Amino acid sequence: MYRPITNIHDCNMFQQDLDRLHQWSTTWQMQFNTDKCHVMRFTLRRNNILTEYHLGGSHLTTVSEHPYLGLTLSSNLSYQTHITNVTRKANRILGLLRRNLRGCSQKIRQQAYISLVRPHLEYSSAVWSPYIKKDVTRIEMVQRRAARFTLERYQRRDSVSAMLEDLQWDTLEKRRQAASLILMYKIRSQLVAINPEHYLTPMSTTYTRYFHPNKFLIIPARIQLYQNSYFPRTVIWWNALPASILTNPLSRGLPGSSNSQHLSGLPFLLAR
Repeated sequence: MYRPITNIHDCNMFQQDLDRLHQWSTTWQMQFNTDKCHVMRFTLRRNNILTEYHLGGSHLTTVSEHPYLGLTLSSNLSYQTHITNVTRKANRILGLLRRNLRGCSQKIRQQAYISLVRPHLEYSSAVWSPYIKKDVTRIEMVQRRAARFTLERYQRRDSVSAMLEDLQWDTLEKRRQAASLILMYKIRSQLVAINPEHYLTPMSTTYTRYFHPNKFLIIPARIQLYQNSYFPRTVIWWNALPASILTNPLSRGLPGSSNSQHLSGLPFLLAR
């Protein structure tokens, strides 16, 4: 449950929502565990409206971080804690694989990484994709360790970049960019339950020779955090794509189309 809070009236309305939720749970005999219910305020303001909320007479504690649908949300809109959690978990699983897959073939080790480790690093990455260099590096380091594990080459003089090239693995940053563009295509084509009209404005000008009707207006952003959030950053990547890809996705194999369910269109998407 969420509600934008701008004044004390909004706080009262939110408390009324909680009261109706408690009444519903009582009617249907589905009581909430208030020890697991918390309040989180998403804001960058220094002076916030601090109000205590209650659910069925129980006080709801305020938290600054909380897991939700596989993501660790933070009140300051940062995903650094989430990145720390997923890289730590991925490293633990990678260590487990290294201890238990000794003597297995390279194909099995590679498949183990792709199946059991990399999904933790890419789950919902379009939402939390980092823009700070140290966070990008932390994630890439997991894959670099995985390359050593896959090829069983642990000597200091061995080049990890050469290993990644031999394995033909794209960087995780590049894969996150592709995932963001895939999601943008699905939003634009209304293949997911996100209304594009709420977030995207088609570009109507034809001033540039690179204009095509599938471009969107750049979303203005005053702060860096919003500038690097999903829609502002992905619109820039989307507008840089050639018109031939976006106007004829079936023949070009754009990810998300009926002819491409995975990343077969990645070379076309990231050609620029």
